[in-house]
Amino acid sequence: MTASNRSNGANPDARQRARDIISGYVGHKGALLMALLDVQYQLNYIPETTVDDAAEILGYSQPEVWGVLSFYSDFSVGQGSDHFIDVCIDAPCHVTGARSIERAIRDAVAESDIEVRTISCPRLCNQAPVVAYDQQWRGQQTPERATKLAANLMSPLPQGEG
Repeated sequence: MTASNRSNGANPDARQRARDIISGYVGHKGALLMALLDVQYQLNYIPETTVDDAAEILGYSQPEVWGVLSFYSDFSVGQGSDHFIDVCIDAPCHVTGARSIERAIRDAVAESDIEVRTISCPRLCNQAPVVAYDQQWRGQQTPERATKLAANLMSPLPQGEG
């Protein structure tokens, strides 16, 4: 769970979306983890109010919800940056240079509001090492390729494009 660039402000629309997502998991086996992953995927973060809402809707205690959120590094609690770069650091990516790619990206975006996150396996091991730019996965990365993609993400689009 990352905390950099986090805002504590509550977004009522995001809270309602999270509640709607969580409600779809009532009565399902593994509901808590699956609901939280779905919220993370759809919103790109976990609203802080989700702890209370998931506990209420799914019948878990708040410590149980926090336990899941804090155990898995994929979860980002609180709204962060508008842009994310995710670097897989699991075994296939690690042995093919993920940490050097992560360092290169962090250096490249140090003065920006882009958040760099390390994550667990996105199941693209045959393309290791992999990096996602705003959830768009790119395989077979090198520090040079990753830095170039990060630079493109930091460049504003010309008027009329987007």
